[in-house]
Amino acid sequence: MKIKLILFLVSIAAISTLQAQSQFNQDRDPKKNSDLYFIPEINFGYGFLATNYPLPPFSYNKITKAIYDGYTPMSYTLSLSAGYHFTPQYAAGVGIAYERYMQPNANSLPLYIDLRGYLKDAKNTPFAFAKLGESFSWWKTFEPGDWVNLGVGYKFFVGKTCLTASIGYELKHIAHWETYSTNDQIPNPTPNRWAGLNRNAIILNIGMVVF
Repeated sequence: MKIKLILFLVSIAAISTLQAQSQFNQDRDPKKNSDLYFIPEINFGYGFLATNYPLPPFSYNKITKAIYDGYTPMSYTLSLSAGYHFTPQYAAGVGIAYERYMQPNANSLPLYIDLRGYLKDAKNTPFAFAKLGESFSWWKTFEPGDWVNLGVGYKFFVGKTCLTASIGYELKHIAHWETYSTNDQIPNPTPNRWAGLNRNAIILNIGMVVF
């Protein structure tokens, strides 16, 4: 009898909570944060490279210091993030992106968790975001690696269209970037050793909140 009573009370409380949440969403301005969200973004980045690849002026390894110093590490990204507003200030979801890196050329496919925090419960509001995941190879360009994108931005309306503009810092580590040999180092030569690459970058993002 006690168990049935407890289950009955829990059921009543759950129904009341759902009804209150539904009424809350109905009474809210539809331009404010609520329920599901879907945000496509276009990102432009300028990177800062770091590697443990040996870069002598002249070498029988295929990348020399002159080649490495001549890289212009730009990146272009299309990302799709979808999730749910648990409160007007906090939202979380998942996302997928396609990234095109220039010099050294590479393509990658990041899969990530999308976390967003809004400063105000308003139509136009500053926000902070964190995208945490892993970047997978695209057409076997390089090995998968850690991928993180952190930043701040502003959500605003232009007419009936909701847009986002933000700036962030992307951290990307590739464990297996290029192989090199140290056969010219005596007495401990090592053929075909892997070198890693860090592709950290400042990122500018422009997005549209579809819903």
